[in-house]
This record gives sequence, C-alpha cells and structure tokens, in this order.
Amino acid sequence: MKGANEYARLFTTGQYGRLYITSGRHARGRTFRIFVLPKGEEAKPGGGDNPPLNRDAVEVYGIVGGHPGWTESYGWLREGPWQDDFRKLVDNAKEKRHRHARELEQERDARAQAKAERVDKLLADY
Repeated sequence: MKGANEYARLFTTGQYGRLYITSGRHARGRTFRIFVLPKGEEAKPGGGDNPPLNRDAVEVYGIVGGHPGWTESYGWLREGPWQDDFRKLVDNAKEKRHRHARELEQERDARAQAKAERVDKLLADY
C-alpha cells in the first residue's frame, strides 16, 4: 500500500535498536509499521506482522489514511529523533541490497568468462 511497499521490501519484522518494525502483506498489498520500544526493553514479538506485546511501545509509523485492508496509506504518526534512526536503517539496507546485487553481477560475469574460456580452449584444441 502507499507508503509501505518500499520499506516492506527492505525490512523483515523484528527489532532494530529501539525500533520494532512490522513488515507484512495482505491481499491488496504490503503493510509496514514502526513502534518505539521503551528504553532498555527487548521486543516481545506479537507474531507475524502484529505489533509488539510490550505494553508501553508507541506506534510512530503506520496507517494515516484510507480504509485499512483496502486503500490505506502509510506515514509518520509522530515525529521525532527516531525518524533519523530509521533513515539510517533505510540507507544501510539499500546499500546492503546494492552491494549484494553488485556481488551477484560480478559472480555472474566471472562464470560467463570462465565458460567462454573453456569453450575457446576446447575449440582451439580441435
């Protein structure tokens, strides 16, 4: 759904520092929510893409409009320093994804080059 798709592709449900992220999907698209956990508390996962069971966790990113399950859109419910921490997480996740894609491309190129060399060697030996 609007405001959830990009982030839901970058993160899995879990704790990231003091942030607890839920990343899921339903029939109409992806879902994404962020909760701030109390200082020093480990997340008590609610299972799947449900909120954490920590009593004092506060949702800071979630549904801001539309009909949940149909046309919802996502955004910041509360502004604060957690937004900077989340931006850093996003930048790191994107860099990790790009690095992985570059590594896969290099491996693919190396395999193609090795195959070409084997073919050339076999044909040269004919």
